Amino acid sequence: MRFSVVALVAAVVAVASAQELNPLYPFPPNGECIDACLIKVGKDMMPNFTNDPASPDFLASLAFAHERDTPAYKKYMGTTGPCVGRCPADQQQAYLKGYEAKAAWYYAKIGKTPTATGNPNAGQPGQPGASATGSGAVTKPTGSGAVANSASALVGAVAILSTLALL
Repeated sequence: MRFSVVALVAAVVAVASAQELNPLYPFPPNGECIDACLIKVGKDMMPNFTNDPASPDFLASLAFAHERDTPAYKKYMGTTGPCVGRCPADQQQAYLKGYEAKAAWYYAKIGKTPTATGNPNAGQPGQPGASATGSGAVTKPTGSGAVANSASALVGAVAILSTLALL
């Protein structure tokens, strides 16, 4: 009896949580502090940076956080790290926990596979597949590298965790 009540409560919570997710970007919010960090740094790098999935600039904005081995990714992640490190621990943990799923969603959405170097290109910034490099240029992928991409993700995660440990 107790198990069924717990299961029912868990199901109700799961349904309620799922209803709060935006169907355009099906992930829970990062939290107010994390979002403030990401938006501030993003807007410093690209004035049209947004976390609004309905915006035509959304995928270009996500590129900063997911197009590894680019100058824009390194600058964005390096600048957001210290700010995120000052956010509440529960928000940091939720952000780190959801990061890889968001990256997978991003690459599926633009129809490309993660690359070790370079970015997918579909034309202009703000269009699917476009990515910002910090210089306004859009680059093409130079090759596939699942192993290198995984290593890059590990380096990024270690950098974030190292920043958090220093605070």
